[in-house]
Amino acid sequence: MYTIDDIKVKLLNPDDVTNFIKNHGIIACICYNTPEKYAERVGLSCLNEGHTSGSRGDFFKFEIECPRYCADQIVRHEQGVFKNMQSQRYVDMDDNFSIYIPPQVANDETLREYYQAFEDDCKKRYDQIRMLMNVKQITGEQANDLMRTMLPIGVMTKLRIGFDIEALIHFMHKRLCVRADAPIRKVAQLMKEEVLKVEPRYQNLLVPQCQSMLYCPEKHGCKAYPSKQELEELIRQGKEANNNKS
Repeated sequence: MYTIDDIKVKLLNPDDVTNFIKNHGIIACICYNTPEKYAERVGLSCLNEGHTSGSRGDFFKFEIECPRYCADQIVRHEQGVFKNMQSQRYVDMDDNFSIYIPPQVANDETLREYYQAFEDDCKKRYDQIRMLMNVKQITGEQANDLMRTMLPIGVMTKLRIGFDIEALIHFMHKRLCVRADAPIRKVAQLMKEEVLKVEPRYQNLLVPQCQSMLYCPEKHGCKAYPSKQELEELIRQGKEANNNKS
């Protein structure tokens, strides 16, 4: 079994990322015929003001190792994203048959024992069927293809995925939220850390949506920020107080 601490993220193009803000400025300089010597300044201004049309040719590229069901959630992001996931047809899982164990289960001795027993049983049957298929001359890719239906959804997998800055901001808005599933929230946290290591100026953009919007759009929020209705009421009260002063 593997835990949430075994989830891994690697930024594949850190050298490129260090130049993204300047790159975006070079593209945006054409708008006002600004000299390219000011590209860094222009790129940062565009980034802070949300004028990101010049950024769509550059991608933050990541390699992610996580539970398969988490990968299925990650690849739901489409706009400004490309992705390629490890095939369970071309890659056999004989040596990678490990099931994700959630923190609540890992910290409970009884539940952990049941998870371990389930993993052991799955691995045993997987190996047995592999041997039977070999006897019947079903091997390699053909065997993997037939046997991948046996793999639990929590088995470890890998993917490589790229985001332009708009897509990365959107991903962080959704997946850094405390209501996001724990593994994908962990992935988002690790992605953010990888980016900020090489370009800390993205710090204020790679945040959960409530921090960006200053209110929580979720039906059941964590109360870190007010709901939209609560924010509107606070604004109304502030306006009334100002009117009364005048």
